Amino acid sequence: MLVPVPTPSAHAVPEALLSVTGSAVDVRGRVVVAVRGEVDPYTAPLLAACLDGQIGRRKVRTVIVDLGEVSVLDAAGVAVLTRARRRCHARGARLVVRNGGRHPALEPAGLAPFVVPDDGDTRSPGRRGPVPARRPGRR
Repeated sequence: MLVPVPTPSAHAVPEALLSVTGSAVDVRGRVVVAVRGEVDPYTAPLLAACLDGQIGRRKVRTVIVDLGEVSVLDAAGVAVLTRARRRCHARGARLVVRNGGRHPALEPAGLAPFVVPDDGDTRSPGRRGPVPARRPGRR
């Protein structure tokens, strides 16, 4: 199936419209993918390629996508994030999105539970505070 993609102007270059930077894997298995610019049908493949590369890395347990510097996030970008979430889940990893409260399109796409505040917290969005230890013999 072919999907029509808008043709950019002759001077537009995806890298000039979108910047995607991946970090090294930290000791806890986290990588941060910092996204800046516009995520639309023309630039979404660049974001998808970076996320695919990060998700496929060894020892990655959490992929944090920072959308705080994204000015446009349309359906193509949301589709890339949804696919990345499925790939993370299939590998036993977790996708966390920091959006700066700027992209309400994530909510109807089912990604709202994976959005965390911009305070750097990457724990599960529904859980706050330390996880209590279980006592031996109890379930």
